[in-house]
This record gives sequence, structure tokens and C-alpha cells, in this order.
Amino acid sequence: MLYLSGIILSFFLSFVLITKRNKTQADYVLVTWLSVTGFHLLTFYLAYTNQASVYPTLIGLGIPLPLVQGPFLYLYTTLQTSSASFTKKQVLHFLPLLLSYGLFGEFFFLTFDQKVALFQQKGQGFEIPSLINLYAIYLSGIVYASLSVVRLVSYRKTLVHQFSNTERINFNWLLYLIIWIAAIWVVILFVQEDTLIFGTAALFVLWLGYFGIRQVQVFNQGSPQPQRIPVATGDAPETDGSADDSVMDSPTLDDTSPVKYQKSTLSEEDASLIHERLNVLMAEQKPYTNPDLTLNDLARSLGVHPNHLSQVINSKENKSFYDLVNEKRIEEFIRLISQDTHQLYTLVSVAYDCGFNSKASFNRNFKKYTGLTPSDYVKETSRQAA
Repeated sequence: MLYLSGIILSFFLSFVLITKRNKTQADYVLVTWLSVTGFHLLTFYLAYTNQASVYPTLIGLGIPLPLVQGPFLYLYTTLQTSSASFTKKQVLHFLPLLLSYGLFGEFFFLTFDQKVALFQQKGQGFEIPSLINLYAIYLSGIVYASLSVVRLVSYRKTLVHQFSNTERINFNWLLYLIIWIAAIWVVILFVQEDTLIFGTAALFVLWLGYFGIRQVQVFNQGSPQPQRIPVATGDAPETDGSADDSVMDSPTLDDTSPVKYQKSTLSEEDASLIHERLNVLMAEQKPYTNPDLTLNDLARSLGVHPNHLSQVINSKENKSFYDLVNEKRIEEFIRLISQDTHQLYTLVSVAYDCGFNSKASFNRNFKKYTGLTPSDYVKETSRQAA
């Protein structure tokens, strides 16, 4: 039942993704990855249920397929963490798969009865190709899992310099994908039991189905921004316990030192001018109220290069883009709740108007900036006013 569940869910998730609106290249990679995984589980299921005498060719096609798991993981991670597009050169990642099929090429030219006999003899005559394929699988898993981790760590370091809200960035999603693939390869390397290997793979698909549908920008069609909700009294819960409470909610600035910009062509005079224009833009147009504001968006509004804007923010404000924008949001929130009309709405709905897109992120940033929770801050200001 576990194998069948994995097979059915793989193809079902592929269907869900392929019918999704506004698909990205990463979505297409995931569709293909899930479809191949479903087919691979199917070939094992047929072998496990001793149906080699009925589907020998189909089962044989599954033998080299572990070699695609690593490349799919790396390509998906790359496309999710960069603006790069899929290129023909990236097809070379699947060259080991083609070479592996070449090793077993003789098998596919055997007659039906010869293929059945080969499975009954447990692959006798193909010992060397099988051994080469096995070591290639070991190497592929180690190399691609490592490359994916490096890619993800590098991406993590750049987030605070690019995004003003990070709750919708699929960092945990990608991290767990890598962990799952690594776990499967641990079973392959140290357990070497097919039932456990494919059982782990089936569990991976089940996890992917459960966790994936909860991720923004993966399986769903996108959700509208919450609207301001009128109430008689209002308070923002200190936490919402949602999946957005992740390591991505409170990123830290990795490097604001002058050493980082030693090779920059931006003069001090130009930096000061950009900083002045940035302050005017923030005060007059309030771009931070856009929950999806990015460094590129802000740089485009100012007509400057994103790298120069990042340098100005780091050097003049001594903070990251993320911290700057969220501080502006907190300041706007404080300004709005000082008005009498704020009592008509919940605190969190006011926070949404200021550019936050989750209660958890709002509460965390507010306490970081003021040292108080939103409700405590309101109580304190009310007490002082009285």
C-alpha cells in the first residue's frame, strides 16, 4: 500500500502542478521530477510483486533512474533560488543517466523470453554494468546533495539584501527536500535494502504532497493579501502558530563592512545623493507598504543599480534592506495607531496595511524594534496618555 500510495500521489501531484496557473520553470522541473519518481516507484512495485515475467522491459528501464534524483534536486534548487533560466547546458546533468542506459543497452535488444530469464537469474551476465551503475548512484547522491546545500546556503545569505518579507520564500521547503534526498542516499549507502530504499522514497512523496501544498508559490495558485478587518476591539496575537514561523522570519545582516564594497565604483558623493533620494521616496511614496517589495523594485523606482542601493543602505543606514523596510513599516504602524480611527480595526489588520504579510513576522519585527509586543506597546502608550 505504501508503494502504491507513492505512485498514485506522484502522478496526482504532477497533474496538480501542470494545471497550476502562472507556472515557473521550477514548476516544470518539479512536474518532471515527480513523474519520473512515480514511474520509478512503479517499476520497483512490479519487480517487488514478481511481475518481471510480464513487464521485464518496464522494470529494466527503472534500474538507472536513481541517477536523476540528484540532478533534479539541484536544478529545482537552482531555479528556486536565482533568476537564472533553464538552459540546454543543464541537460548535461542527465548525461550519467544516458550513459547508464548505454551500459545496459544490450538488455533492451534481448528477446522477451531472454529478458525474463535474465531477471530470474538475478542479472547474471550484467554484473559489471550493475556495479558501475551502483557506484555512479552513490557518487551522484553525494555530489548533488552537497551542491544543493551550497546553493541554498549561498541563497540564504543574500535574502536580507533582496527581500522585505521572507515568509513566502521557500527556504525551509528546499532545505527539507535536500534532507529527504540525503536520507534516501544514506539508506542506499548503508542499508542497501531495496524495500527500505523505495519505502523511504514513497514516504518522501507522501511528505512532499502534505508539505508541498502548504507552500506559497509551489502547488497553490497564490492567495490574496488579507484585508483590514473592522472590529470593536483589536489586538494582534503574539504568534499564529502557522508554518510561516520559520527561520526565515528574522534573518540577520551578514556583512555591512566597508571591505565588502572596496571594489565598488560608487563615489561617496553619489552614495549620499542616493541616500537622500531614498529617504524622500520612503517618506513621500511609502513603497514599504507593498508586502512584496524587493531591492530590485526599490532600485528601479530610484533609477539606480540594485548593488549601489544595497551599498548605500548598508553603509549609510548600517542595516540590511530587510531591516530598513521593516523598520519603516513599524514606524508607519506606530503613526497609524496613534490616530483615533485605529480602534476600529485589529492591530494585525493595520500591520497588513503597513506592508507586513503575517502576524508572526509583524510581532517579531515590532518587538525587535520597540522592545515590546504590539499589545504591550498600545497599553503603555494608552497609560502614558492617561
